[in-house]
Amino acid sequence: MTRITDAISAYTNAANPLGGADRAAKGDDGIGTDFASVLKDAAKMAIGTAKGAEQSSLSAVAGKADIREVVAAVANAEMTLETVVNVRDKVINAYNEILRMPI
Repeated sequence: MTRITDAISAYTNAANPLGGADRAAKGDDGIGTDFASVLKDAAKMAIGTAKGAEQSSLSAVAGKADIREVVAAVANAEMTLETVVNVRDKVINAYNEILRMPI
């Protein structure tokens, strides 16, 4: 499996955390995962992306990787980090809105 395919699969799973391709194939419309699990899985994916970019960079320093692969891995890691930061900001804003709601 290529890194592009892994990235597309990860983004597809993140975009559809309640169903996923596995449930659609089985015809299972059961209850999906909870919000904390979705965030935990997304954090693991982000960490994995960053580690992959680091490994690509180390391979390039050792002369074993193509520079295009390194640039793609680092760009993917940067995009993932920006996504994580945006999600964090949205969660914090939602929490603050909930705190401001009258009881």
